[in-house]
Amino acid sequence: MVPAGGGAVNLVEVACVILVTGDSLLDGRSAPIPGGAVLVDGDRIRAVGTAKDLRAPSVEERRVKGTILPGLLDCHTHVCLSANVDPGSDVIRESPARTAARAMLALRRFLRRGVTCIRDVGGVHGIDVELARAVRDGLVPGPRMTAAGRVLCMTGGHGHFLGIEVDSADEARRAARAQMKAGAGLVKLIATGGVMTEGVEPGAPQLCEDEMRAACEEAHKAGRRVAAHAQGNQGIRSALAAGVDTIEHGFFLDEPALAAMKATDATLVPTFAASKRIAEGGSKGVARYMIDKIEKIGGAHVASFQAAVRAGVRVACGTDAGTPFNVHGDLVTEILAFRANGLSEMDAIRSATSWAAEAMGRTDVGVLEAGRFADLAVVEGEPLQDLSVLGHPSEVWLGGARVDLSER
Repeated sequence: MVPAGGGAVNLVEVACVILVTGDSLLDGRSAPIPGGAVLVDGDRIRAVGTAKDLRAPSVEERRVKGTILPGLLDCHTHVCLSANVDPGSDVIRESPARTAARAMLALRRFLRRGVTCIRDVGGVHGIDVELARAVRDGLVPGPRMTAAGRVLCMTGGHGHFLGIEVDSADEARRAARAQMKAGAGLVKLIATGGVMTEGVEPGAPQLCEDEMRAACEEAHKAGRRVAAHAQGNQGIRSALAAGVDTIEHGFFLDEPALAAMKATDATLVPTFAASKRIAEGGSKGVARYMIDKIEKIGGAHVASFQAAVRAGVRVACGTDAGTPFNVHGDLVTEILAFRANGLSEMDAIRSATSWAAEAMGRTDVGVLEAGRFADLAVVEGEPLQDLSVLGHPSEVWLGGARVDLSER
C-alpha cells in the first residue's frame, strides 16, 4: 500500500482485499462490462469481471455509482512549468524551492482529475526527477511518474533556456548519460523548433540525426525510452531514423514519416490541448509570436493526426500541461480533441489508458487486469456516451488506496 502523504491530497487506507463494484466497467481495452467489478488485493488487481462472479462472503465490497476505469495516463507533462501566460519566464525567474512547491501542487491536481500516471518530458533543477522518486517512496502524493530531467537541444535551439545544449554526437551521448545518472527515467530530445521559443520555427530541423542516435543508443542500453519534440517533417524523419520511441506534437507528417512510424512502432503524442490553450490566449497576454505560430500550424496539426490514425499509427494522450493556460490534470480536453478529430469514443479512452501505457513502455498500469496496479477512476455516467464525464471523477484509487479528493 502506498503510504499517505501530507498536504491537500491524501491516500485513504482500505481493506487489504476489497471488491469494487460499479454499474459498468471499462478495462481500457475492451467493450464495457455491465455490472463490472475489480477485486483489489493490496496494491494490485487480483481479478476483473462481473460482481456476480467475483463476489464472495469473505471479501469486503465497496459499491460505487457509475463506471469504473483504469486511472488515466498523461504522456506529456511539465510539472515544473506554471501554466501561466509565460511559463518559461516564470521558471527562470523563480527560486528552485518555489518551482518545487508549485510542482507538488500540480501533482495533486493530476490525482484529483483521475490521472494516476504521468510522463514528465522536461524539468529544471532536477525537480521532476526528485519528485518522481518522492512519489515512488510515498513522501509526496501524486501520480506514478517517469521524468526526463533536462531536455537535450542544440545550442540556441527550442527550449535552450531550460535544456542541455549539445552540438555533437559525443556531447549528446554524454548529456544522456548524465541525465540518466541523475535518475531520469527517459530521455527527451529536441528534433525541431517549437512554438514557445522566440526566433525558431516549428518546422525547422535542429538536433542532427547522429546526435539523436547517440542519445537513443545510450537510453536504450539502459532500458529507457526516448521522446522527441518533433514538429517539422524532416526533423520527425531524422528522429525516427535515430531510434526515438515517441514523436511529440508531430505537426507536419507526410507518408514517408508515417511509414517510418509504423515500421518502428513509434507513437504519436499530438498535444492538441497545448495548441488550443495558446490559440485562446491572445486576449490573456500570450506572446504574439506564439499565437502566430499556432495559427500557421493549426490545419496541418489536425491533418497529420488524422493521417496517422488512417495509417494505423498508435496515438496517445499527452497534454503538454504547464504551457500557457494549459493546467495540470486537464486530460479530458485532449481526450475530447481526439474524438473531435476522428477517433471513436472507445479509442479515445484507449488513447488515455492502454495505448498510453504502451507508449510509456509500462505493463503495470493502463488496463484493469490481474497483476497490474490497482489504479482506478470512477465516473458518474457512461463515458462512451459522454466523454466529458472523464474530467470529473467521483473516486480515484492509487495502488489500492482511495485518494481523498476533498479540498483542504
